[in-house]
Amino acid sequence: MDKFPVHRPERESYAKHRSDVTRQILLPVILVAFIGVGLAALSIYGAIGSNPGVSLWADIASIWIIIPMMLLMLVILALTIAMAYGLTRLLKVSPRYTGIAQEYALWFNAQVSLWADKIVKPVLVIKSWLEIFIKSEDKQ
Repeated sequence: MDKFPVHRPERESYAKHRSDVTRQILLPVILVAFIGVGLAALSIYGAIGSNPGVSLWADIASIWIIIPMMLLMLVILALTIAMAYGLTRLLKVSPRYTGIAQEYALWFNAQVSLWADKIVKPVLVIKSWLEIFIKSEDKQ
């Protein structure tokens, strides 16, 4: 017994989804595939045609490889400049806020030590009194 019916009812949303898949996914993929095949055919024709200028095509290919790298390097350069500028601005502001943060950290450390001592002190007192009784029993 099949869990899914063979015939799905035609819903408006399903029909819209099918047309969206065709228009937004399949059409661009097929178009790019045709462009890639066309460029490959053009490259092959240039390399084995009547006047093969393989050196010219190699130079053109090198240019097309270098252009995206140059754009990427410009983006990396812009990010590096932005980080340097941001760190410069941060260093101008940070000494004041660093001192305030250090004061809060020291105050928090002192409070933790104070409360830890207050919590542990009764336990130590009881333990020391119990040690006295245990030592006296050991002597007998």
